[in-house]
Amino acid sequence: MVLASQENLVYGIKLSSVGPGRITGSDVVHDPSGMDLAMKLHYLRGVYFFSSEAAQGLTIVRMKEATFTWLNVHYRACGRFRRSESGRPCLKCNDCGVRFLEAQCDKTIEEWLEMDLSHQKLLASNQVIGPELFFSPLVLFQVTHFRCGGISLGLSWAHVLGDAFAASDFINGLGQIMSALEPNRLPNYTTSNTKFQKLENPSPPLSIKQVNPVGDHWITPINCKMETLSFPITATQLNNLQFKILGQNQIHQIPIFELISAIIWQCVAKVRGSEPKLVTICKNDPKERPRGECSNSQIISTVKADFSITDADPKKLATLLVKQAGNERSQIEEAMENDNGVADFVVYGANLTFVNWEDADFYGLEVKGHKPVYVHYNIQGVGDEGAVLLLPGPKDFGEGRGEGRVVNIILPEKEVFGLKSELRKNDLLLENELE
Repeated sequence: MVLASQENLVYGIKLSSVGPGRITGSDVVHDPSGMDLAMKLHYLRGVYFFSSEAAQGLTIVRMKEATFTWLNVHYRACGRFRRSESGRPCLKCNDCGVRFLEAQCDKTIEEWLEMDLSHQKLLASNQVIGPELFFSPLVLFQVTHFRCGGISLGLSWAHVLGDAFAASDFINGLGQIMSALEPNRLPNYTTSNTKFQKLENPSPPLSIKQVNPVGDHWITPINCKMETLSFPITATQLNNLQFKILGQNQIHQIPIFELISAIIWQCVAKVRGSEPKLVTICKNDPKERPRGECSNSQIISTVKADFSITDADPKKLATLLVKQAGNERSQIEEAMENDNGVADFVVYGANLTFVNWEDADFYGLEVKGHKPVYVHYNIQGVGDEGAVLLLPGPKDFGEGRGEGRVVNIILPEKEVFGLKSELRKNDLLLENELE
């Protein structure tokens, strides 16, 4: 891994705004659901790297023209938040647009991908909503031109708009318009609380944590410096782990996500002073997500262990994650509606949180028939307990990595060094990774 100062790595930033090509209408207002508002302190940051061949002829003007067209149907992304008389946030669809940044970098893409992961934040805006709601864009693009002729396309996406599956649908549709194609998924906007059913005697959700009021500056309050650790897991590693932990006869009984989560759960427990007995699981539910739905529709569950995590068989932990996960979506909605959407909560990092994005179509963004050579996604605003993200790996990411995964771990900085050692002991992190 190459370390470099962040000073002047990305420079010459130009700023502009892009709105829809036609007026959305007068007084169009969207009332976010309780689930949307529960996620409002979190942000998704995605970076797509394209080769010089893919970037050739893809001008800023062409990108903006495609954005004009796409925002005609994705008009909510152009809105700005207000507060109703009760204090509940609402989205005024006033066509204020998305923010567009253009920057330069003197590195090649290959050189950039060899550098420390912390530099990725230079390729996607880290802006959050507030402290002035009516001035804050919900979506920001950043196009960075590299010395090799390639580009990166950074997406900053306010989670209140929708989850990672909605964000990837959004940018994939934009790519189809840039390639002069009809988008295969138009946004399907659900109305507020269409899936909310009031519960009788609901128990408080364990997957969220209420924080002190943040007002109109929507940023997660954290008590320590967080660090992101990212590494690939090859197809060969996955096969070896399945055989080692599950055995030949049960190799297909535990999904990869739960298996990796179980191993990392135990590794974190060994590093942390106190074992995290309660964890949160976030994953997509394709049966419940209508085609093109732009909302926060992922399943949010909790799992609690009543035994020692450090001494447990990883297979036992993985089985617990599969069988004991209880969906808390309705309870979260109930908690938000009880406060009329005014209270502030943290979801990612309220407990140690495992997020399954392996089925997200991150490599569905095509430019003139070319897919990105690498895609990086992360979450800004993770709470102190940390989060683990499982992403799909690129199809040609080295020999034997065709069906591999990429893991991003966001933890307090003081825990990362020890975690690397535990990951290596469990064959998740190779000896030559992250050196």
